[in-house]
Amino acid sequence: MSNSAVGGGGGSVMDVLDRVIGLPGNSGSANSSITGALGAKSFIPSKKFSGSKPGYVFRSSDLGTGYYLDEQLQQHQQQDDDSRREKKRPRFEANDQNNEQRSVRFDASRDTTQLIPKNVKRSGRLTGSELLAQAEAQQSQQPTPIKTIHDLSSRGIQSSSASFLKTLTKNQLLRAQHMDNPEKFMMNELALNDEIQQFNSVAVNIRSYSYLVQYEVMEGWLTCLNHENSDVAMSVVSVLVELMDPLLLQEQESGGEEEEDEIEGVTMTPMERMDHMNALVTEFVKGGGLDLITSNLGRYDESVEEDAKGVEDVLTLVESLLDLDRAGVLQFDYSSSTTTEKEAGKEMNGSMKKMPSSIVLCICQQTTFLSWLLQRIEKSNDGDSDEATTIATDSSISPAVIKLHASEILSAILQHEDYSGQTNDGLCKLSSLPKYSSAFDDDDPDRKPAASSKEGENGTKQSTIDGMEILLLAIAAYRKQDPQVEVDCEFLENVFDALAASLLREDNVADFVDAEGIELMLRCLRQKVHAGGGALKVLNFALSGASSSANVNRTACETFVSAGGLKVIFPLYMSRKSAIPYPAACSEGGSNLAKKGGKNGSSSSKRAKRAAQARKRWLVEIERNSINVMYALTRHISQDSKYDAHARLLVKFVEEECEKCDRTIELCLKYDEKARIAEYQYFRSDAAEEAEQLGVDIELAALDAKLRGGGDLFHRTCAILSFACVFSKRCHGHVRDQLKMKGSGITVIKEGLTEFAALLADGHQKSQIERFIAEI
Repeated sequence: MSNSAVGGGGGSVMDVLDRVIGLPGNSGSANSSITGALGAKSFIPSKKFSGSKPGYVFRSSDLGTGYYLDEQLQQHQQQDDDSRREKKRPRFEANDQNNEQRSVRFDASRDTTQLIPKNVKRSGRLTGSELLAQAEAQQSQQPTPIKTIHDLSSRGIQSSSASFLKTLTKNQLLRAQHMDNPEKFMMNELALNDEIQQFNSVAVNIRSYSYLVQYEVMEGWLTCLNHENSDVAMSVVSVLVELMDPLLLQEQESGGEEEEDEIEGVTMTPMERMDHMNALVTEFVKGGGLDLITSNLGRYDESVEEDAKGVEDVLTLVESLLDLDRAGVLQFDYSSSTTTEKEAGKEMNGSMKKMPSSIVLCICQQTTFLSWLLQRIEKSNDGDSDEATTIATDSSISPAVIKLHASEILSAILQHEDYSGQTNDGLCKLSSLPKYSSAFDDDDPDRKPAASSKEGENGTKQSTIDGMEILLLAIAAYRKQDPQVEVDCEFLENVFDALAASLLREDNVADFVDAEGIELMLRCLRQKVHAGGGALKVLNFALSGASSSANVNRTACETFVSAGGLKVIFPLYMSRKSAIPYPAACSEGGSNLAKKGGKNGSSSSKRAKRAAQARKRWLVEIERNSINVMYALTRHISQDSKYDAHARLLVKFVEEECEKCDRTIELCLKYDEKARIAEYQYFRSDAAEEAEQLGVDIELAALDAKLRGGGDLFHRTCAILSFACVFSKRCHGHVRDQLKMKGSGITVIKEGLTEFAALLADGHQKSQIERFIAEI
């Protein structure tokens, strides 16, 4: 029997069998095997349609009516065959020179095969840094999602805490067992880093902060801060920076007095959020966290990008703690400490008579962080080459940025009220601070201390640094020239703020005078550079003082007169343009826009107006500080002062037809008017109505507004005029005549002095003002 007879439709026996059996891929559209079998016949005649034939279409064409071969299907089939042949490549290319050193591994996680190099025998053991780089490279080739805590409830934090502490314990065990083989514990430390970083997500729910303390997460972090691997300590610091950000409280408070917790569905008041933050920070401080992060600064190399990031994170963390303390969030409670903890604290600090009550006290009494800040500034004084003037980019943190950040934190610490109150214990005296030390410093008995040494209580030598000298040297670099970039300009202003705040303590004032700080400030003023503005502010703090005895400030005033300070201060007091120091061009007030904004008025741009306002604030500050310095001289200098200071000061008011008295009268009436306007505006403001509703004393609040508006300077100018009138009859008569010409009288001066005396506490200053009232 022929194949054609069996096919019936012109197909072969194999075609029929394929259709009957239903081989895979042969149903529906034509398949490659069928198309090949029927390829010999491009046309099968048929007068009528007798059913579908795979690979053919029924139609009428040039050859007549019948089944024609489907050409489009053949083209698609050919393309598919070609693509399959292209995909079938040899496992190794012929020109691969490394085929002999490669093998194949199946990656089950990716469902792929990979070529990997065969194990090659190493000539020697890899170092720790090489192993870490290799582990990080392997981890980057097989990336895993960042581990986060999705369940922020008590149970979720407890589970994450258990996992973290387990990994930490295993790491400690591996390090103890394989001290000389870092390869054994390197991957575990990468896992430990991931366990630490997962707690970043806790920042979205401050309620969970208490769980971090309850389940000993903070205790584990403190252990990691003392870890041999600095990268682990840096991970902890970065997490703490995220959790202790003061902006977290502000963002959550913006929604109202109470806000619903997204995790547990309960509301938390702002006070409750502050309590949770306080619990976390208190546990950190009580556990010695400040001392640990201070010690970590000693093993960071700022030339390495990762270490520079670690230094910046430590500074940011301390800055956040200072902000939280300033906002009243932190309230340290040591009453819950156990007897064992107290005894341990006694051994650590030497005394339990007075526990630190603020972050600043903890920094000053328990750490050498203040010394590190000053030594970092001293490093910039020695010169950071060209890097000192570079600005940080997204890829690195320049030394100039770290130097600027260190100066900002130093200024914040020294301006804190708890620092100025440590006069008696001498722990924070700038000229004899203990040198910075770190628990990670290499023991080197042959190393010579760079700082000076003094006798300790037990007779041993203690290395110290002179912080006062460091600050003065930082300023001396700009005594003749202005800063060239904005970073240096801000750094210089921070140093001036830090130095001025430190002079609220008597011991620092004495060291400032002994270090010839007054002479340096006068030199900056004579050069009329940018540093002159800050120098005048420092002189104000050094001469005025906040003590009742005023012995140290009296010595400072006498030194000021002896150094020729009267020739410098009186032109500034007279507001002569030739004597006023102007801001640097890199600052906002010294730019060309400041001049344009002042001249063009309303037609100038917003940026020019801001620059003009900055320049105006600079000049106002110069005038304010010059008035305060002049009042300090009249307050502290007496007839028995050294260097004939009293007579030399008084003669300045008499010379040139008492022009200094005329200037003082002008300033007195000017600020009297400003004070009255400020008081009037307060009574008409909404703030007065709100204060009255809250039960605040309106008269006291109005007095505060009056003093801020100019009343304080009005009182001081009255005292300056009284000094000239009491000790010089010529000045007394001249002042009376000038006040009469201006439609006023000596009564204005007496009223100002009376109001001034009512605000002062009993002491030398109040007695002097009362004497002026009686004798003027």
